[in-house]
Amino acid sequence: MLNRTIARKYALRREIGRGGMGVIWEAFDQVLRRPVALKVMTPEHVSSDSARRRFEREAMAIARLQNEHIIQIHDYGIDEDCPYIVMELLEGEDLEARLTRERQLSPSATLALLRQIAIGLQVASSAGIIHRDLKPANVFLARKEPGECVKLLDFGVVWTVFESDEEQQGSFGRVVGTPSYISPEQVRAVVPDHLSDLWSLGVITYRALTGRLPFAASGIGELLISICTDPFPAPSSLVPGLLPGFDRFFERALAKDPAQRFQSAADFVAAFAAVIEASGGPTKILIADDEPDVALMMKLLFRQKIRDRIYEFIFADNGENALDELRRHPDIDVVVTDINMPVMDGLTFLGRVPEVSPFARTVMMSAYGDMGNIRSAMNQGAFDFLLKPIQRGDLEATIDKTIKHVAELRRNARSDEENKILRQFTSAALIERIREMGPAIALASEAVMATVAFIDIFQFTPVTRERLPGEAMRLLRANFEVIVPELVAKGGVVDKFLGDAVMTVFQGPDHLSRALSACVAVRAQMGAVARRAGEGSPYTQGICIGLSTGQVLSGSVGSQAYGRLDYTVLGEVVNAAAHLARASQPGEILVEATVREAAQQLFDFEEVGARSLLPGAPPVSVFNLVKRTPVDVIAGCEPTVGVHSTTTMR
Repeated sequence: MLNRTIARKYALRREIGRGGMGVIWEAFDQVLRRPVALKVMTPEHVSSDSARRRFEREAMAIARLQNEHIIQIHDYGIDEDCPYIVMELLEGEDLEARLTRERQLSPSATLALLRQIAIGLQVASSAGIIHRDLKPANVFLARKEPGECVKLLDFGVVWTVFESDEEQQGSFGRVVGTPSYISPEQVRAVVPDHLSDLWSLGVITYRALTGRLPFAASGIGELLISICTDPFPAPSSLVPGLLPGFDRFFERALAKDPAQRFQSAADFVAAFAAVIEASGGPTKILIADDEPDVALMMKLLFRQKIRDRIYEFIFADNGENALDELRRHPDIDVVVTDINMPVMDGLTFLGRVPEVSPFARTVMMSAYGDMGNIRSAMNQGAFDFLLKPIQRGDLEATIDKTIKHVAELRRNARSDEENKILRQFTSAALIERIREMGPAIALASEAVMATVAFIDIFQFTPVTRERLPGEAMRLLRANFEVIVPELVAKGGVVDKFLGDAVMTVFQGPDHLSRALSACVAVRAQMGAVARRAGEGSPYTQGICIGLSTGQVLSGSVGSQAYGRLDYTVLGEVVNAAAHLARASQPGEILVEATVREAAQQLFDFEEVGARSLLPGAPPVSVFNLVKRTPVDVIAGCEPTVGVHSTTTMR
């Protein structure tokens, strides 16, 4: 294509790169007399309608994002049936090239890049755009005056919240992105959101600090399992001298559960900066006041504590500048602010503080005649207030009290993190019942209508004999990482894990239809992941599902005298579901005739004949759930789900 002119105005000069669907050229715009970058779709993609739509979507998505940290689009068109995109021409290198050359970056250098990447991601997220392929090769370090400017590139697999259902279905079920940087949600091929991009940013950050990827494997199947299942090495164990605070940072940045991650790019960067700055230094206090003598007064009053590095004061002359200082110093504990200030007053600033620094507590300052504003401030969450003129003793006592309160908040936050770990080993149903009933939970029991589903990994016992114990447990967890999210998404409560099976209980409105829908979703997801992971992966074992509905006994079982209780459900329904799962073949969702009759308006079933559910017991007719009926469910037309199981298991 060299020496070719595109659209009669863009003269191609040299190839400078390749993307997922196109070749990128340096070109010259003969009309505007400027160099540009021109991306031309490769011949093997030109004939694909879906590829052409993605190519056009990339151009439209980036064109909407007018920001210096996102590559800018100049033009889009089709020349001789070949789509092209015209972009700004950048000079510099991508982050992949830099990391390949330097292997790892210092925390401060990493932070400088993250601040700019975060701005680009925030702009995209605000526009409803998810990148889906964020990696070092798509982070370009452009040479600009006075320094480098980070640019996000290659939105070729971009997802927007405005895509049609048909377009979404085209992506559903496919792993999209570069394997080492994709999130657990992308592995499961669920609808993405901005938290998936933040996971990828976490992987990039981990590699920049340590020189290695957090999850690595010899093959794609093993890598997908590792991303969904394995812990990652603590960064401080890989890099001597790296602050231990980064270990806690990555526990959030690379949390398997999206809800446990940083919820915005701004939060991500603020937490990273806080680790760098929180190195056992002085307590940071922000003073926001437009009176010029306040800074001098604070320095005089606390000169000894400043000299001894007990306190560090940061000053701002209005609320807007004070917010900027909070962003630069996320480890500020105490904020002391005047109410009457230019640009942004103290009351407005007070309302913005929690957005930037959730632990910092604000003390308001005002004159005697301003008690109305002080009352408003206290109602908005101010921790305390001081009256001008400031008395030294009052000021010292208030700052000391506030520092102790913030320290307690941080300790409680650490306890919450520990409790989150403990809750992973405790039934969610039990936690909710304890909240409702308190100590009375030990003796409480009740009969409730519910649907119980057992999902069993087919023939997993031989795997435990063929693999080392740790490897066998890892492969089992890999299956559950795919299964459990689908159950929980439909309102199921995981009651317990019984070896290689999981028992889930559905209660409340429409519990039968929700349970059936969850089982169909689990089967589809497991099949999709098995295809992506390939032969030999643990997902190819297959799953066997049994489901029953009716009345169950809910309560605590165990020995109160020995302090060991479990909260669970018992009864014929539980036994029936367990035996149906045991009798099913891989891919089957077996139910009894009562379930089929109750749900046949919404789901399609096929009779699989009579099967013996217990040794020596007579066979009974069972049905396999094929799919949900593809019709809209009219509100109020759900079948009655409070039916009793007619099969008795003992």
